[in-house]
Amino acid sequence: MRKLLNKVLFVTFLALAFVHNIHSVSAVEFKKADVYYNEACGGCSIYLTEKLVPYLQEQGIEVEMHDYVNNKQARKDMNDLQYSLGIPYELQSHIMAFIDGGELVIGGHVPLERVDELFQAEKLPKQLVVYQDKMLEMGIDPEGVTYTVWQPYVEVREYPLDESLSSYLGDWQSGGLQEDTWQKKSLLPLVLMSGLVDGLNPCAFAVLLFFVAFLYSIRRSTKQIWVMGMTYIAGIYLIYLSIGLGLFQAITISTQPHFIAKVAAWLIIALGALAVVQYFFPSLPFRFHLPSFSKSKIREWLTKATLPASFVAGIIVGLCTFPCSGGIYVAVIGMLTVQSSFWQGLGYLIMYNIMFVVPLLVILFAIGNKKSATRVELWEKKNASMFKLISGIVMLVLGVIILVWFV
Repeated sequence: MRKLLNKVLFVTFLALAFVHNIHSVSAVEFKKADVYYNEACGGCSIYLTEKLVPYLQEQGIEVEMHDYVNNKQARKDMNDLQYSLGIPYELQSHIMAFIDGGELVIGGHVPLERVDELFQAEKLPKQLVVYQDKMLEMGIDPEGVTYTVWQPYVEVREYPLDESLSSYLGDWQSGGLQEDTWQKKSLLPLVLMSGLVDGLNPCAFAVLLFFVAFLYSIRRSTKQIWVMGMTYIAGIYLIYLSIGLGLFQAITISTQPHFIAKVAAWLIIALGALAVVQYFFPSLPFRFHLPSFSKSKIREWLTKATLPASFVAGIIVGLCTFPCSGGIYVAVIGMLTVQSSFWQGLGYLIMYNIMFVVPLLVILFAIGNKKSATRVELWEKKNASMFKLISGIVMLVLGVIILVWFV
């Protein structure tokens, strides 16, 4: 009996020891850290070499250093990571440590005590950014300095430097963090509305109406006219989408996407104001229209009345109308680079361009015969200035919305 009791006590002891070991070891295990830094920054060097890097290595983490100032590819890689993770611009620091591809991100000079709390935590959100940009190593007074904690679509929290991260993690585990989904939800209607306004382009309308009227004059059937009209619109859609993708990539790899978005927002405010002024003062010399050299080329391709020629004409129209209303496009793209990842931005661009061609599709399918085509063409010419006024007012409103709420 005594031997049996000893065995039971021994097994119980082992079980308790095993359970204690499970709870005393952090469930958070990381393997690799990619640290992006500015080699010329003295305070950064002190923080990295004396604090962050040695600590990470002590945790058994492989650390790879990337100087984004002297290495352009490193800068591109850092920007790609930030945008793929959707990290807000204001939380992008001059030091960015991406641990396991961004499951945990340490931005700036986060106190080592807070970093240690992250690695000792039993559980962390799938994607978490902890940010503190002040270089305390350079003698900056820590009084009043805070650090910021962020994860996607959850309210941003700020804490004093000496407050433990357990405050945030406790609220997260208990469900005490509120979702910050307003911008996520409102981004889609803004993109759709912007695309529709951008598509209210009298230049593209006039070309389409001329094309349809010409096709009727050479006795093409309604079905043939719709097919050729759709081909023309497809050319506009694809070239405008291609322009957007090129701009999106260019702004994404820029070191100042937030600045570009603001400049573009001010640009559409200026263009909108100019459109409003032109309505009341039509004699002003500044006007937005298709370049003179393009009109004869577009007419040449359209009068060929073939599917390939219709597609090429659409491409030319898309290229030539971009300078007229491209300010809206650039502002929206700049906003997307700040607010979304690449794949989210691509989805928004596709939807933007669908809305961009919706007015053309409506006009195309509203024209059922030659007589209605002529009436719509006359109506468009008569109301072109009113279209421009409405477009200008909406551009003003969009620019203000983007500046106030999105960048």
